[in-house]
Amino acid sequence: MTAPRSKPTIPISRITGRRTKARVRLCIPAQVLLIQGLEKCMLDDLSQSGARVTMAAKLPPPGAGVILRAKGLEVFGNVVWSQGARIGILFEEPLSLRDVVSLRHFADAYVDHERAIQLRNARNFVQGSPRLKRFS
Repeated sequence: MTAPRSKPTIPISRITGRRTKARVRLCIPAQVLLIQGLEKCMLDDLSQSGARVTMAAKLPPPGAGVILRAKGLEVFGNVVWSQGARIGILFEEPLSLRDVVSLRHFADAYVDHERAIQLRNARNFVQGSPRLKRFS
């Protein structure tokens, strides 16, 4: 009698097409370097293995190589999907957890900073900014 054969194990991410690393939501400005040039974008979320980016420019096709730049980080990757104004990037080398956490801290501060600017601009609009007052 022979021992039962064990089936080869396939990583769950390959079966379902889903990521294996947790993502953090960011929504911070970034840049994507393409063959056509540098494009501004918003970095929506990030994990050690990839990112989701929203772009106003024409989206690169799946398979295109890109460089994602955000707050001192520069990482090479390939577009794995595109839909609407968003693309998914799979990094060639995983990011360190420290880089992911650092960007998350920057995103928290960025959101607070942007909120304060919006509040100041709204207050100036309602109250009339000294620079905008008319001289009679």
